[in-house]
Amino acid sequence: MKKLPSTKIIILSLFLGLITGSILTKSSTVFGFNVYEIVDVFGQVFLNALKMIVIPLIMSSLIFNIAKFENVEGLSLISIKTVLFYILSSFAAILIGITIVNLVSPGLSEGIGAGSLLGLNNKSEIDLIINSQNEYTLSSFFLKIFSGNIFTSIASGNMLFIILFSILIGISIRSIKSKSMDVIKDFWEGTYLIFIKIMYLILFFTPFGIFFLVTKASMSFEPESYVILSKFFLTVISSLMIHMFVFYSLILMIFKVNVIKHFKGVSQALLVAFSTSSSVATIPVTSRCLIEKLCYKEDKVNFIIPIGATINMDGTALFECVVVIFIAQLYGIDLSFIEQLLILLLALITSIGVAGIPSASFVAIIVILGAVGLPFEAVGIIIGIDRLLDMLRTSVNVYGDTCCVSVVAK
Repeated sequence: MKKLPSTKIIILSLFLGLITGSILTKSSTVFGFNVYEIVDVFGQVFLNALKMIVIPLIMSSLIFNIAKFENVEGLSLISIKTVLFYILSSFAAILIGITIVNLVSPGLSEGIGAGSLLGLNNKSEIDLIINSQNEYTLSSFFLKIFSGNIFTSIASGNMLFIILFSILIGISIRSIKSKSMDVIKDFWEGTYLIFIKIMYLILFFTPFGIFFLVTKASMSFEPESYVILSKFFLTVISSLMIHMFVFYSLILMIFKVNVIKHFKGVSQALLVAFSTSSSVATIPVTSRCLIEKLCYKEDKVNFIIPIGATINMDGTALFECVVVIFIAQLYGIDLSFIEQLLILLLALITSIGVAGIPSASFVAIIVILGAVGLPFEAVGIIIGIDRLLDMLRTSVNVYGDTCCVSVVAK
């Protein structure tokens, strides 16, 4: 696999884009070519490349990951407890994120959508988006999930149907007891690995994509736009901190675990998670902290932690829903209860379904935006900030894994 661009390079491209966009204007030209149009085209090429890979990647990831769990029927009590803990903690994280982003409203300026301050769509395009939201009802929600035509749904990017369809295929493959299913499993594993490879190739150009997207956005930035982005940044951080230090502390206290002792015991794992932005890479350190410093049984730790690194993405799920609602606010769109419920469900599913995919949260955000009918344009502004926040999200994910051990392995 190609090595992904480092955090330093991502941050550098972000600042270069901000500086370039601040110096140039929409009318600036180079060799007779309009600079704004050039960066717009290359930025859209990068976004389109990401959108191109989303559907096959989501389908193959869900089908492969569901199908490979062959012994689900024989799960032990500890397995059930572990999975339930991770699902409920992710659900709680999403609720916290939705609550905070609705209270703070970082995407609003003086009560109206701040998208224009960030160089997003003109008024006629925003009105078109808002009008399309008015057609979103409970009946249309269910009709999207249970669409009648497989090929039309895939071609139109109906993510609700695609997710349900992929889950059903994965469950069906796992439930059929036949040697022929081994070939099918190998096919989906191979498909998944192919699209992961393509994803890595696309993400290799992330610094260039960020540079072009941020340059375009900053050429239209108003001074207030930096306040908007700062509010978003602080909204995500405060939501993550509430989930990590309030929610998990309450859980640990309910199960009579010393919160301070637990935090000190796993602090080394949290530092590694923060620096590497990888739950999987942190597994050895996390396991050692729990076994040697907190004296949990090795067999239980070695069972729970790898599962957590795979399916426990509560920090990621929280981030996804905050980003989507923030983008809706930028466009001045007041999401209905049904739409926010949809965001909650998709954030829960995609946080698990895209686990192990590089820049998993970014893939999931595109999926959710498509499902609720929001444009992808604002995602370009989030990409640079996402890399900075990813370190903190990973720490939250890993801390959740350690809390699961404290609750389940007692």
